[in-house]
Amino acid sequence: MKRFALLLSLFIAAFAASCGGGGSSVTPPPPVGGFSNSSLKGQYAFIMTGQAPDGFIARIGSITADGNGGITGGLELVSTASKGLQPLSFSPSTYTVQADGRGVINLTNITGTISFSITLTSTTAGYICQTDGITGTSGTLTLQDTSAFTTAGVNGPFAFNASGLDPNGNVDSIVGQFALNAGTIPTGVFDENDDTTLSGPTAITSGTYLLDATNGPTVGLGQMSFGGFVYDFIIVNSKKIHLIEVPAPNSSLPVTVGTANGQTAPPTSNANFTGSFVFMTSGVGTQSPDFKVGRFASDGNGNLASIALDEKQLGSTIAQVPKGSISAAKYSIDTSNAGTGRGIATFTDSSLGTYSFIFYMTNATTGVIQDNSKGLIADGVILAQTGGPFSNSSVAGKYAFNWNGTSTNTTTNVTAEEDFVGQVAVTSASSNNVTGAMDFSELNSNQGAFHNSVLSGNLTINGDGTTSSGNRSTTAITAAGTSGNPSTTFTFTLYPVNSSTMFVVSQDKDHVTGGTFTMQVTPP
Repeated sequence: MKRFALLLSLFIAAFAASCGGGGSSVTPPPPVGGFSNSSLKGQYAFIMTGQAPDGFIARIGSITADGNGGITGGLELVSTASKGLQPLSFSPSTYTVQADGRGVINLTNITGTISFSITLTSTTAGYICQTDGITGTSGTLTLQDTSAFTTAGVNGPFAFNASGLDPNGNVDSIVGQFALNAGTIPTGVFDENDDTTLSGPTAITSGTYLLDATNGPTVGLGQMSFGGFVYDFIIVNSKKIHLIEVPAPNSSLPVTVGTANGQTAPPTSNANFTGSFVFMTSGVGTQSPDFKVGRFASDGNGNLASIALDEKQLGSTIAQVPKGSISAAKYSIDTSNAGTGRGIATFTDSSLGTYSFIFYMTNATTGVIQDNSKGLIADGVILAQTGGPFSNSSVAGKYAFNWNGTSTNTTTNVTAEEDFVGQVAVTSASSNNVTGAMDFSELNSNQGAFHNSVLSGNLTINGDGTTSSGNRSTTAITAAGTSGNPSTTFTFTLYPVNSSTMFVVSQDKDHVTGGTFTMQVTPP
């Protein structure tokens, strides 16, 4: 989930002060690839979080694209701490998709028209970023399977995470597992990190879910309740559901949002959880927003090895584990809650302290993870690391990306949301091997939205996340000036996950930003 635009305020033209550099406006070359308007056709679910003028905002919903540049309708559920949860129907709207998979969706509802930039990873999925210069949100877009729009269409165990604000406006993270069965939720367990207070494993003993009579059959809308939580949901397919929390009557809080993924044979013992894993978490701490990317190897006997972690907080340089010596590096699959995929991983760095995580695996290779290290509320994803050894050649290809986080304008000291979506081509060369374009929203000091920013830079692979000398894989990408604004270079530590996915976390002092590169599957 998102690194919480909760702490953030509003947004000018001191982009150079915040990010550095200089240069003149550059026009991107014509896009190249096999995407077009016809690549976006069907019904797509979305989930987004970020920052509105009045604070944290979360939205889930569904839109229908006709393959010819028209959005024929849809529905969103949008929630903020000031206005609560609102259902809004979309009027006929428009979109465009370029050859490189980048495009624009203009969605109209009773509040007006909102502009979003997108980059498709394929004809069934992509990234989406709000680029109207007022509100900054980003997330994913996924083709829905309308045959799953029934109570029986979503069935079995699911691992989930949701995060945002609790009923008192404090930062909250929930990860867990529940079982769906013919309208009931008979079993499950969850862990909540509410303002750094940990619930421990909490049993779900009963719950219900149902489809909305009007919008259930058309967009997959429903509602579920369990463990004291009430969520509206949008069905993506039989194994994926987006969730947004429903406040109590006459209240605008809580505001939490997340996703549940169907489980298939999650690990049931330490012996079932082996191999290398990469994880990414985002959230807040007592002093700053926090973004982590890391990796470890599990041996099947409860021991962790090959630990590497990069943690970014605002106003400081990136902290890298190991800095000192590593000890007490252990993991445990929870056999008291057998079959839930729940596990715990902990380790101590003698220079940086103890790191503690709870995870729920959907299967042997994917899951959700909650960061319970001291003073932190954060969560994210964990994936098996496969396909190594990695090299510049092995990661070459065309990627869609989404980065998001927070940044501080060093002239005004305003801290606010930033969201990026775009496409890059990575070659196997050792330098000058990244080219592309992106749209982004930079909200610190009224800077607004920027479009068609030309990208160039370097990506260097130094192994699976760390080498024996401690070197990291990195990428430094320069966004050329757009509409006369200064150019900006973004520097990231990079962790390859597999042949199609890379996680990144910003190294830049005034950014707490990270995200994902996903290899594009281009239509023929």
